Formats: sequence, structure tokens, C-alpha cells
Amino acid sequence: MYDADFLGSLIPIVAIICSVALPIAFGMYLGLKSINAKHSERMELIRQGIIPPEKTKPTPNKYRSLRNGILCIGIAIGFIVALIIARVMDLGADEAFWVIGAGVLLFLGIAYVSFFMLVKNKKEFDDDAE
Repeated sequence: MYDADFLGSLIPIVAIICSVALPIAFGMYLGLKSINAKHSERMELIRQGIIPPEKTKPTPNKYRSLRNGILCIGIAIGFIVALIIARVMDLGADEAFWVIGAGVLLFLGIAYVSFFMLVKNKKEFDDDAE
């Protein structure tokens, strides 16, 4: 009835659809179930006469954003400088790997130190508060 080549060509298509669609569908199911449970809990509190607290977003920590920006700049400068050094010195793949790794770590360390120097006297920076 069906050709063996036709069925054989369907196997990869079904495998891709199952490997992509099933995790997405399962995630959506869990997400909707979680939202429904929160809604049911909130409605039960309202039925009992308890006003549930309003959820507000915490104020973002501007120093955390500054730190992340400085670290990204440090990593980028480390890559650029290390790639230039590796290109100028005409290093092999193994040596270039170590030069790039060392350059990134060096400039990442410099970025951390510069961030510390910027915020060491600031009282608003609190890494635990979110």
C-alpha cells in the first residue's frame, strides 16, 4: 500500500517534530497549570475575605547593571586584544587558545577591579537585595 521509501522519509520529519513540539507542548501545559493554580489560590483568598497583596516589581539595582556592562566591556576588550596579539605573533591554534583565554581573564579582572573602585564608597549597592 505505502512505499517503503516514503515511510523511510517520514521518520526524520516525525522525529524532528516530536523532539521540538513535545517539549514545547509540555512546557506550555506546565505554565498554564501554574497560572491556573495561582489564580485558584488568589480566588480562594478572596472568597475567605482576605485581600491578597498586590505584586509589584522590585526597583532594579542600577549598580548591578553597571557591573554587567563593565564586565561585558572587559570581556570584549580582552577578546579584541588577545586576537590582535595572536594574529600579530602568528601563533598556532593551541597557543592562540591560551593567549585568548589569558587576555579575557586579564581584562575581566581589570573590569571587576574598576567596578569595585567605582562603587566601594556607595551605600546603595547591595548584592543580596532584589
